Amino acid sequence: MVNVPHIKIQIFHHKSHRFMFIDDYLWMWDTPQEIELQQDMAKRAFGNVLVAGYGFGILQKFLIKNPKVKSVTTVEKYKEVIEQIGGGNLHGKIIISDFYDLPENKKFDCIIGDIWPDIDVKFLQDYIKFRNKSKKLLKKNGKILAWGKDYFEFLLKRKQSSH
Repeated sequence: MVNVPHIKIQIFHHKSHRFMFIDDYLWMWDTPQEIELQQDMAKRAFGNVLVAGYGFGILQKFLIKNPKVKSVTTVEKYKEVIEQIGGGNLHGKIIISDFYDLPENKKFDCIIGDIWPDIDVKFLQDYIKFRNKSKKLLKKNGKILAWGKDYFEFLLKRKQSSH
């Protein structure tokens, strides 16, 4: 288990939606658009799935319902997220650790990441770091899914074609 500094988690409710702030930065929400995106991502998963980041557990709930998914393991960096969400509503196996510190001896069929603050060019290096670590944890013929993946991959292809 990695020694992670203490963070401040706040969850605010507005109408029927939740908004999570991590150290005063809006990190996640459970609006209908977000739920739809998480459901779409879960439909593309299969086999033994590793998820980087627990969030509100929306993705995990859909993954468990997917008949193509055998198991769901989530690595969450901040125990405070799990403590705030907890209450018997957790889905799948949860490991409290930094995704980048996971040993590379266990391989997964599908790895899903959502561990950067936003889909923006300034977080491209975060995506690349995630993708590189995921490749080391992925079984042959496995799949990497990620929040903003299409945009980040577009940026990478554009960067390669300009050289």
